[in-house]
Amino acid sequence: MKYVFTEATEEAQNAADAIVELEYQDLLPVIERKDFKDTGDFKPRSFARLQLRARNAVKELINNPYSKILMICGSSRVNTIEIAHELVVELAGQEPTIAYAPTKFEFFGNDKEDGVLTSKGFVIMPCSHLLDHPKWLNMSDACIAQNEGLKLILCGDATECASLQMIWPSLDNVLRSDIVMEFPIAGGVELMASLVASYVDKYKLSPFSQEAIELLCIWSSRQSGDRRWLGIPEIRLCTLVIAANRYAKGNTVDNISVLKAIAAEDYRINYFAELELRNHRDNQILLATEGEEIGQINGLSVIETAGTSYEYGEPVRITATLRAGGEGDVIDIERKAELAGQIHAKAMMIINGFLSNEFGAEQPLPVSASLVFEQSYSEIDGDSASLTGLCAVISALSDLPIRQDLAVTGAVDQFGDVQPVGGVNEKIEGFFKICRLHGLTGTQGVIIPASCVDQLVLRGSVISAVKEGKFHIYVVSHVTGAAKLLLKTPWGDSSIENSICSKICTRLDEIGNGKNARPWWKFF
Repeated sequence: MKYVFTEATEEAQNAADAIVELEYQDLLPVIERKDFKDTGDFKPRSFARLQLRARNAVKELINNPYSKILMICGSSRVNTIEIAHELVVELAGQEPTIAYAPTKFEFFGNDKEDGVLTSKGFVIMPCSHLLDHPKWLNMSDACIAQNEGLKLILCGDATECASLQMIWPSLDNVLRSDIVMEFPIAGGVELMASLVASYVDKYKLSPFSQEAIELLCIWSSRQSGDRRWLGIPEIRLCTLVIAANRYAKGNTVDNISVLKAIAAEDYRINYFAELELRNHRDNQILLATEGEEIGQINGLSVIETAGTSYEYGEPVRITATLRAGGEGDVIDIERKAELAGQIHAKAMMIINGFLSNEFGAEQPLPVSASLVFEQSYSEIDGDSASLTGLCAVISALSDLPIRQDLAVTGAVDQFGDVQPVGGVNEKIEGFFKICRLHGLTGTQGVIIPASCVDQLVLRGSVISAVKEGKFHIYVVSHVTGAAKLLLKTPWGDSSIENSICSKICTRLDEIGNGKNARPWWKFF
């Protein structure tokens, strides 16, 4: 029985093996430089004025006599009711009624006094209130049908809007609009400056300098998860702007004041992240940042704390072992222990698919592998560790050690193509902190998917380390590139001596024929 790797063309193999190391310039923000003194040079423009879709929907509600209900779907990170209020005042010239939590009498009124749904004009209401009182919906239908002068605007997040529609069929044909929270980075400085200028006017703050606005643009790009876009969670941004104003010492809010506000917000909710770092310092969590090991690799994960929803990167040690026999599959210990979600289980099956496609297309593999996240005591999910797990299994199959000064994240398909993942910034920064804690050697770094480059909006400490050559960020498009970098051996094929594939094929052939490449006592 001979195990042979299906050979690819040399050109395709070279493209797959391609490894690119990002330079300092690749990590710099992509915002446009604009010369101005401060936000006083810009006309204030509120967040509601940026909502062109909602603006169009409110106009339609005003001008169409047959439209009585508008549902605006936003997020908990924006004040949807305030946006609707401002648009109605601007476009209709009327002051709407905001009904946050009316009683049944206030909602429907009686023979002597009008209620919210029986009076004329615009009414703005959160969807959550009707979800709390589903018995009111039939009566609401009757009141809305009889009240010709009513214009009702319902506001909520996606879950609330969908839940209300399920129990209130009348919403199937109403007007709808989304609240937009992401805007192109092109022209982003002017947009941010105008928005901050509106907060300055509204809350009587000091104007923000050019450097402060640029820093807020970088912060917003990180919120969007793509440096080509500004992500504006309005409530958080407004809170940050007000906090930065309190740190200002002069007549202008500078970038140092904004940095202090960001750091203060981070400090208030990063206790668990600091606790994990302390565990690494005390060697309670075992993670190597130097040396080489067979079947052991550093993965990158993101943890979100309950309550505060604070996200931080947490490196994890993943190990793979082999045993002869079985069905040639990869046994996911997390799944066996019921500590893995469905997406993670799917990712582990994809690892099986790749190995079977590459090495077991003609006959079953004579070995099975076990894969586990070491020192993991809670449920995990997601497919971002599939590249990491696959490289650990390849190391075990080829008997080649993995560099422990590198950490890996990325999803893969059954053909080995590396796919994008989320939380790249937090993952990179999490491993960088561990490396800095144990001592930067100049060879440490991370491997990420090439398709994640546009997500990179890293902290200044990481960018500085990359500039000084103390930390490295590599991007790959195929598992062969990641394996080549981790194992310090070219992928090759079964005919190329000492390549990864030839070593795997040789070992599989020896095991399949009952020959062990190593005497049994060398396992101890």
